[in-house]
Amino acid sequence: MDPRTKLLHRLFLDAVLPVTLAALALVLALTAQVANVQGERLDAQLAWRIEQLAGTIAAGIDAPQPLLDAALREGGLRHVELQHPDGRRWSSGQPVADQQSGNYRRALPAIGGGHPALTMQADLQPLRRAQTMTWLLGALCAAGVLLLAWMARWTLHRQVTQPLQKVQGMLDACLDGLPLPASSAGLPEAFAHIEQALPVLAGRREQTSLALDTQDARQNQAATHSKARFIALVNHHFRQPLQALQLFTANLHPSADIDQQALLTHMRASIASMTRLLDALLEMSRLDAGVVTVKPVEFSVTDLFLHDRQWLNEEASRRGATVIWHDSHHHLQGDAELAASLLLQLASNAIANAPLGRVLIAARRRGRAIRIEVRDNGPGIAADQQQHIFEEFVQLPAAEALRRDGYGLGLAIGDRLARLLGTRIGLRSEPGRGSTFWFDLPEAPVAERSQAPRGRKPTPIWRRAS
Repeated sequence: MDPRTKLLHRLFLDAVLPVTLAALALVLALTAQVANVQGERLDAQLAWRIEQLAGTIAAGIDAPQPLLDAALREGGLRHVELQHPDGRRWSSGQPVADQQSGNYRRALPAIGGGHPALTMQADLQPLRRAQTMTWLLGALCAAGVLLLAWMARWTLHRQVTQPLQKVQGMLDACLDGLPLPASSAGLPEAFAHIEQALPVLAGRREQTSLALDTQDARQNQAATHSKARFIALVNHHFRQPLQALQLFTANLHPSADIDQQALLTHMRASIASMTRLLDALLEMSRLDAGVVTVKPVEFSVTDLFLHDRQWLNEEASRRGATVIWHDSHHHLQGDAELAASLLLQLASNAIANAPLGRVLIAARRRGRAIRIEVRDNGPGIAADQQQHIFEEFVQLPAAEALRRDGYGLGLAIGDRLARLLGTRIGLRSEPGRGSTFWFDLPEAPVAERSQAPRGRKPTPIWRRAS
């Protein structure tokens, strides 16, 4: 149901209908009361007449017939009868046996051991006509009440719901930034005031939106410059000392002292851990700052898998895991470097979560896209934790039990890389049944696949590290 129609029904039910029902009940009660009073009045009149006639007859008049005839001529009666105990009867008029008459009986004082009985049969047709007229007038009053109720509903529609509809249209236009419709004539005073205030409100909203957009643009630009500056400063002030420390420790030769060997090993592990953390933080800052440019090229699944295969195999061997590669002949369209970085993050995460286990990396067609899957047989991820693992510095309790040397940044970086590639990371996992991560890339159209001309080397798809 339309909201305005629903409002009209609500107003009618809450305001008009109770008054209408009360008025109808009052009309019914008054009509019934008037009809009842009319009947009681006739009963009182006939009771007074029979008492008066009975008193006259009891006074000792021996010839009651003239009295009975006179009572009948006064009107309102159909039959009058006097019956003595000795069987004598005097009557006037013709008795009837239908519903249009009423019988009244009065016992007179005893005469000769018995009580004479005076009977009167009244004509009820005038009473029925009067009561019928009363009920007709009551029905007319009820019809008038219903007409007033309909007029009240029509007035609510004209004076409330229609103006509200026009004001709502102006509000919607104001909220959507559209031009306000022309002013409507004939609106009630309260709604006319709102209509006059809406253009002022729309103007202020446009000014505020423009100011906020300008402020947001400046803040975003400033944030981008700050992040870029932060990346440059960190790269200069932290990466170079760490690289120098790596060179120094690489040139140190362990002596025969066991303590010095342990210290040197610990130093090298700490420097490597700091380097990995710094690289991850710098990568996240670069992705958030928007300084990474996406350069779509055509490349094959084989190129993608070969990019970091040696390092991943060595990392899996160090952890006692096995990496199985299912290559394919498909060709992809996208940024090859970002796709390789995304695959590296997912594969590294799978190897870290499946020590002494198995990791499967495969590519398969999904409609018009190629899906890159990374599947492991690790501990799996509960459904209520699957959204949190893409947040920064989040490591699940099961992963901490494996004593990982990461920081919970790999999947966060992967999520940002996927968004730059125009895709998303999918996840399917159950506790105890491993996990499968995937992302989709569009397949390169066959018509656009080109070979390098003879005598020229093909253009490399991998960007050089800067």
